[in-house]
Amino acid sequence: MSVTATSNYIGEAMRSTAALAPPSLANNPGLLAWNLFVMTAAMCLGLMMAGKQARRIWAARAFDHPTDPVSIYRFVIFLAGCAVASRGGAEAISLWSWSSGDARTIERVAELKRWLDPVSVGCGFLWMALHILAEPMLEFQLRKAPLPVDMWSRWPQLRRPIAILIVSLAMATAAVGLR
Repeated sequence: MSVTATSNYIGEAMRSTAALAPPSLANNPGLLAWNLFVMTAAMCLGLMMAGKQARRIWAARAFDHPTDPVSIYRFVIFLAGCAVASRGGAEAISLWSWSSGDARTIERVAELKRWLDPVSVGCGFLWMALHILAEPMLEFQLRKAPLPVDMWSRWPQLRRPIAILIVSLAMATAAVGLR
């Protein structure tokens, strides 16, 4: 599809749906709000997870060997965060930009999304492959000296992610409600 044909398609879609939502959302405000919420939250939470693991990997680079179980665990979580952040971010940007009324901007964002989608899936493939390759070693290491898992003491660590979910929901609801 040429640039002009794409612009014409986007312009026609915007006119036919009163620019409320992309045609794939069937001009349904509830579906648009739900997707805005989920994709915005996914981007933010994925960035938080990837950033936290990147800081840990960097801080431990002097004494952690790349094949240590903890290094592999951190890298798996880093890749998962990158996959979720880039996929959620690409879709969130696409949905947030739809109501701009500018077909050229929407076209550029759609192209950016198409470039980011393979990166997201690539991070997901690497995450899964690394997990498959390291799973026997990680399980063996965890069974050597099992430690009790005290998840209840970590609940306060969920304050920021829950706040992000609430803010994302409020933003999505307001964006769709005010259109």
